[in-house]
Amino acid sequence: MSLSFPKFPLLVQLEVLKQLELQEVFLLSLCSEKTKRVVQRLNIKPTNLIYLFWENGVEVFAGYDNNHNQMKHHVADVEFVPAIPIDEVKPMKLGGNTISYRCIETSLEEKCSHALHYLALEDLTVLESLQRHMKDLFRFDTRVQLVLLSLHYINMSCIINDVTYTYFNVEELDTEQLENYLTIHPGQDSLQLAAKLTGPLLKSESKLCSIKTLALHGLQHKDGLIDLFLFFESRQNPRQQFSEVISNFGGEYLFLTDFVYDVTDLAQLIRRWKSKEAYHNLKFVFSTPPRGISIFFEHAMEQFNFLEWDGQRRPRTVKLDPKIINLELTSSEDIDCSEWMDIQQDGGGKWASIMLSQIEIQFVVWD
Repeated sequence: MSLSFPKFPLLVQLEVLKQLELQEVFLLSLCSEKTKRVVQRLNIKPTNLIYLFWENGVEVFAGYDNNHNQMKHHVADVEFVPAIPIDEVKPMKLGGNTISYRCIETSLEEKCSHALHYLALEDLTVLESLQRHMKDLFRFDTRVQLVLLSLHYINMSCIINDVTYTYFNVEELDTEQLENYLTIHPGQDSLQLAAKLTGPLLKSESKLCSIKTLALHGLQHKDGLIDLFLFFESRQNPRQQFSEVISNFGGEYLFLTDFVYDVTDLAQLIRRWKSKEAYHNLKFVFSTPPRGISIFFEHAMEQFNFLEWDGQRRPRTVKLDPKIINLELTSSEDIDCSEWMDIQQDGGGKWASIMLSQIEIQFVVWD
C-alpha cells in the first residue's frame, strides 16, 4: 500500500522535504498550489539567488555563504526549444501562469536531474513566471545575481529585479550595450567582466566606472595559456587593456586578473590617489598578469618613496568585505600586510600599503 505525498501530515511532509535536494523541492513545488505552500513553510533562506543565462535557456542556483565560501545548489534548469511533440506537452502553473511544458530526465553527468522545456516563443512569459515562482519560494532578503554566458537574453534580463551582482563571460561586449544594461539594472554592487570591450571609449561618467566592486578578467585560452597575438595586440592597444577603465574608476574595489596592462596605469592610479586628485572612494586594488607573464614594476614605481611599516601607523592585516567581494578572486582570510610598504596622501591624508611582485600587485587604503 502506498500513500501520496499530500496525504501525509504536515510535519511529515516537511521532514520529507528536508531530505531532498533543492532541485527536487522546486519540482515538487510545481505540482500544486498546496504543495508550493508546504514548501514555503520550509523557510528556505539562501543568501544569493543566481540566474545563469546561456544561449537557449536559464539555470537557477541558490547560494549559501559558509565561512565566506559560497555553496551553490542547483534549483532549476529551463530550456527554450523550437517545438515540443504534442503527446509530450503538459500544462503547468508557474508563478501563477499556466504554461505548456515538457519535463525530461537529464543524463547522470548533468548537475540538474530534470530539465523543463518551454517553447521559445513563450520565453518572456516563462522568465517572468520563473522569477515570480522563485520569489514565492524564497521570501526573504536574498541577493540576486546574474551570470551571462551569452548576450541572447541581455535585454530580456530586465525582467529579473533587484540585481546587485553581474558576471559577463562572453567573447565581446559593446560598451553602449553594457551601459544600457547598467541603466536597466542600476543597483549593481559588483560586476565582473570576462569579455573584450568594443565600441565607444568609456568616460569618467560611465556607469561601469562608478560600480563599487569591479573585476576585469584577461583573455586566455581555456587551458590557461595566453594567446600571444592577443598579448602583443593588448600591449599596443590601450583600449583593449582597459586603461580608460582604470583611469576613470570611481568605486572601492578593483580587480585585474590574468590581465595584460601597462604597469604605468597602476602607477598613475597611485599618484592620483596620493595627490587626492582622484580615487576618493578607493579601498583595494588587486592585479595579476596572465600565467607566464611577469610584471616589471621597478621603473614605474621608483617615483614613490614607499616606507617600511613601523608597526604602528596602520593595522597589520586587512579583511575584505564578504558582502560585495567575489571571494573566488580573493582569500577569505585576513591578508597579512606586515611586509607591505606604506605611502601617505599629500597633506597628511590617508595611509595606504602596497605589495609588489612579478606575479601580483596589491594596494590597500586604510580608513
